[in-house]
Amino acid sequence: MYDDSNERIFGNPPAYFPLRRQADMELDEAERASVREGQGLGQAGGGVSNVPPPRDPVEAWERAVGSQFRNLIAFAREHNRLLTRADLPALDYGKGGMEHEIYHDEAGHRFWKSTFPERAGFGPTGYSTPFGYLRRLRLSNLLFGDDVCFEGIWQRTDGPSIVTSQSYILPDPLAGIPSEEDVAEYMNRLGFVWDDVQKGFYREADGVLVQDCHPRNYVRAVDGDLYAIDIQPILAKGRKWEGVIPFSDAA
Repeated sequence: MYDDSNERIFGNPPAYFPLRRQADMELDEAERASVREGQGLGQAGGGVSNVPPPRDPVEAWERAVGSQFRNLIAFAREHNRLLTRADLPALDYGKGGMEHEIYHDEAGHRFWKSTFPERAGFGPTGYSTPFGYLRRLRLSNLLFGDDVCFEGIWQRTDGPSIVTSQSYILPDPLAGIPSEEDVAEYMNRLGFVWDDVQKGFYREADGVLVQDCHPRNYVRAVDGDLYAIDIQPILAKGRKWEGVIPFSDAA
C-alpha cells in the first residue's frame, strides 16, 4: 500500500510494484471540475459515490450526466488532457467487468481504465454520475492507499470516456484470489464490520460503507499483502470527508 507520498509503507518497494510519479492531474481536481459552478450536480450523484437514476427517470438523469461530462471535457481541454486512442497504452485487454475497458502500460507498469462511452461506472446501487465515479476513486485512494489518478477524457466516436490509471499488482500465482474469510479479516483489521442490511462492510468511526466486496475485487500479491480493487465505497450522508480514516492510520 501507499502513504501520502505514494511510497510503499512496508519497506523498500519490490521491482514488480514500481512507485507512481506524482500525478499531474489529481482526482479531486477532476471531481470538482465535473460540477464546477454547480453545473451538472443536480440531484443525481451530488453527495454519494453511486446513486440510482432519479424518479423522473430518463430526462433528469441524462441531463446531470451529460452536463458533468461537458464540464470534464472543458476541464480536459484546458489542461491538455483530451485523449485519443493513440494516447492510451497499445496493449488492449478489452472489457473488464461492467465498467471499463483495460489497457496495460508495460513501460510504466500501470493499468489504464477507460469507462464505457457516456458511462461513469456501475455499482450495487446503480449507475454513477462522473462526479460520483471520481469521488468513489478518490475515496478508495484514501481508504486503501491506492494510487489511482486521472489521465483525461477520451473523446470517442460514440461518446466520452473517463480515463484513469493505477499501478500494476503482481498476484500470487497460487493465491491471487483470496477467500471470503481473507477479505473479512482484511476489512475487520481496517475497522470495518459486515452489515447485513446494507450488504457491505461498514465503519462506524467515519461512516464509510464499502460494497461489492466479493473476493475477485481483491488481489493477494506475491508479497503476501491483500489489495482492494474495484470496490464501491460510499461516505454516509452527513459525515465529513475530513473525518475519513486514511489507510496509513487504519492499517
